[in-house]
Amino acid sequence: MTLLREVTERPLDPGYAQMAQRRAAGETTSRRGGVGLVGLLLVAVLLGAATTVAVIDLRAPQPLVAKGRTVLMEQIQERSAEVEALSERSAALSAEVDSLQSGGLLPSALVEINDLDRWVNGAVPVRGPGMVVRLTDGAGGGLVDPGDAPAESRVRDADVQFVVNELWAAGAEAVAVNDERLTSLSAIRNAGDAILVDLQPLNGPTYTIEAVGDPEDMQVEFARSAGMGFLQLLSAEYGIENEVTTSEGMYLPGAGSPTLRYTHVPRSGDAGTTEDRSEEDNG
Repeated sequence: MTLLREVTERPLDPGYAQMAQRRAAGETTSRRGGVGLVGLLLVAVLLGAATTVAVIDLRAPQPLVAKGRTVLMEQIQERSAEVEALSERSAALSAEVDSLQSGGLLPSALVEINDLDRWVNGAVPVRGPGMVVRLTDGAGGGLVDPGDAPAESRVRDADVQFVVNELWAAGAEAVAVNDERLTSLSAIRNAGDAILVDLQPLNGPTYTIEAVGDPEDMQVEFARSAGMGFLQLLSAEYGIENEVTTSEGMYLPGAGSPTLRYTHVPRSGDAGTTEDRSEEDNG
């Protein structure tokens, strides 16, 4: 009952009643309000100034970071120059080896066998007619940034491997992917979104697979194999564009001389025996 009487008799909070009495007596609170507004503006200015100083300090180039970036750039340039110099020396030594081999120091039969081996294992460049298969990432292919293409619509290493194997089966005598010559030791792998051939990244979004051989026979055999159906599946399911053509004049660069891992001296008149081959296979 006391609570009900209090609510009924004094419905307003005492604070409201005091403010009403002050206003009735002519007192004002504008001074306090002005002081509060000035204080609020001062705090806002201080916060804005502190934020500006912090942003400028963060965006200012740090001496240690700039120095580290400069050192890394210098090291990259030095290593690139070293790689270029070593590549030039390797090419010069390869040319010297070729001149020594063709200088009449070796028997003609051995020279012919050596030339044939180097041609078969991809050490030397090859020219001739053949077949060309191009695979392009989906979602517009070359019309869009390769990074914008969906992951499932990009050409993968397994796609290139399958097409290469079908071309070998169709009678290809030499194969290259984006001018990277394939040998019996070549590996086609994915590293993230990039396709590597012997650790060399290929530039997409179009991957060109060139195969030297008889164009007509290769076309017939490739059409009979699972290769053509595989290309149709890539186009229908993932939007990967493909193009199969022939060429009368292609140039496939050489992969360089292979690394010599082991060797043995053949016995006179017995160089091709099973015993020698087994020793060579076992290292």
